[in-house]
Amino acid sequence: MSAEGNAFLPLASASLVLAVRLFFLVRRLWDYPLNHGPGFFLGVAVEPGFYEGPGIRWLKRYRTLLLAQHAILVSAFVVPVALHRWNDLPVMAPVDVITFFSMIGGFILWTRRRLGASPPRLSSVAVTLDARRLSDYISWPMEAMVAAFLAFSWALLFTHGDLHFRWQWPVLITYAVMGMLPGKIILARYSFPLPPERTEEHHRWLEANRRYSLRVMESMRWFFVAILAGYAVRHGLPSGKTIWLQWSFLAVAAAAFLLMTAILIRGSGQLAAMGRDLRPVGSWAGPFQPARLMLRGGLAWSILYCAGLAALLVFFGR
Repeated sequence: MSAEGNAFLPLASASLVLAVRLFFLVRRLWDYPLNHGPGFFLGVAVEPGFYEGPGIRWLKRYRTLLLAQHAILVSAFVVPVALHRWNDLPVMAPVDVITFFSMIGGFILWTRRRLGASPPRLSSVAVTLDARRLSDYISWPMEAMVAAFLAFSWALLFTHGDLHFRWQWPVLITYAVMGMLPGKIILARYSFPLPPERTEEHHRWLEANRRYSLRVMESMRWFFVAILAGYAVRHGLPSGKTIWLQWSFLAVAAAAFLLMTAILIRGSGQLAAMGRDLRPVGSWAGPFQPARLMLRGGLAWSILYCAGLAALLVFFGR
């Protein structure tokens, strides 16, 4: 097959990812600090009139960093395309995850240290007594299907892989998929304390956040699985080099990605509306514990997950 034919699947997939990310930059992320109204900046309670004074500078810093992160993502697309290194386009996924967690996540943590070092402390908190099981949030048969598709892809590459495929993408995609499972378990198992006022509304909002995050992670995992399966068939079977089969796997990957996009667009708008007048996570402290921005174990998992992706990129880039 021609170089243009081999470029079709990675180029189309990467273009789709980039288009949606840029859409979210404009529609959701640009004004994200204002999600809870003018009384908060990235979950930190601020004084009245903040956005007419120092808030202008803080919002400018946030948006500049956001543009810088997306510029790195665009570069991870443009450079392989300009060099005709189509098989390097999957690098966009780990680059996006690493830069977003480190740059935007780091800015949020820095903001909290500068603006929210002493959040208001409530004299009491509420906790939900609802029993929560992992099986209520995680489908183990679905997890078995993910593992089966990964095993199929690896078996095909091991036994029939041609001379043109590169091991780094199966390794990176497998890590990206399986590394999300501990994150899903943390999301399902742990919860934040609830403020004593409007407790039921906060509980519904946080529960909706939990299920939304799990759906997004699961859709993202299936998108990666479809990409890996298409890569394995394209490089592992003679018939996998035909245009119609490439179109088939592109359609599956595109369907998974469009599902994830629909979940993101619809869910993020609903969550923003639900939480508009509620206390954002981390904006207050309980009587016996400090304010917490992330679920227990969430920060450790995020750091380890991104560090693993970065280590793999460095290892394969030598």
